[in-house]
Amino acid sequence: MTAYVFNRAGWWKGAQKWVRDVRDGHNHWAENAIERLKEIEFQKGTIGISGLSGLFRAPDGIIPYTTVAKLQESFPQAKIVNATELMQEIRAIKSVEEISFLERSAAVIERVIATMSEVARPGITERELYAAMMQTMLSNGGELPTLFFLGSGPEVSSSSFVPTNRALQKGDRIVNEIEAKVGGYAAQAVSPLFLGKPPAEYQRMVELSAQCFGAILQRMRPGATFGELFDVYTETIERVGQGKYVWSHPMMHARGLGDDGPALLGDKDLERFRRIELQAGMVFILKPQVRAAGGKDRASIGDTVVVTEGGARRLGKRELRLIAKD
Repeated sequence: MTAYVFNRAGWWKGAQKWVRDVRDGHNHWAENAIERLKEIEFQKGTIGISGLSGLFRAPDGIIPYTTVAKLQESFPQAKIVNATELMQEIRAIKSVEEISFLERSAAVIERVIATMSEVARPGITERELYAAMMQTMLSNGGELPTLFFLGSGPEVSSSSFVPTNRALQKGDRIVNEIEAKVGGYAAQAVSPLFLGKPPAEYQRMVELSAQCFGAILQRMRPGATFGELFDVYTETIERVGQGKYVWSHPMMHARGLGDDGPALLGDKDLERFRRIELQAGMVFILKPQVRAAGGKDRASIGDTVVVTEGGARRLGKRELRLIAKD
């Protein structure tokens, strides 16, 4: 196995042991692949490329046309195929070592959430809060780049990649999606915070999201299907919410090195994965989203979970509740 990286091949050789042949690549990734294929005297056969199409957040693919064209030109007798689904299936099951990296990531995330709870107050800006949380993430072993969404406002329900100069105010919600890479692996948590006494409606939505989390977690074991988990999600909201609330995507998606699968991000994904069964070693961010019936307001809380032979367990340790700062 050979890995080409953009800069710092020497560092990566020392940071891990599972790939021995790590080389400094350059921006011309087709040339890197062509170099290695010629070394192994490849002439004809099949070249599988992961990422040609079919990724959850990039259905049209992430591989440039020129990369494929140069490979085909260099190996005219080769057949180039899309290996995205093959690699997604392999990546779906995490090893014990991979899960240990995700556990370390989850521990860093919990410290970041503690910093958010300590630092958030009226008067400071989103940038200042973001900076404090990022400092905690980096000083505790987290890596960049990583996904880190943060948003604030009196009725905000979505977060953003980019923090603003907006000053926090009493009555604000702070919503987020927090990751911290460790060895390239990223768990995730969703931990809403409210500055002041939260309105009963918002408090109820967060509590209902946590109840859905618990109900789904109990059913997450090898052999359970994604369709069954989604049915638990909808049944819990209908039963506990008494018609006042409805479900909203996403419910869960895989965690690991990045755009791992499977994922229930929307209706099409549910149709695609309804019959797929969970297996031990799968890892997900479970974050059921609850929306007010007939309205746009919504709330979510969540944590990373791993499927084991005996069921599923959370990687985080904190209580799943709305953080309220008077």
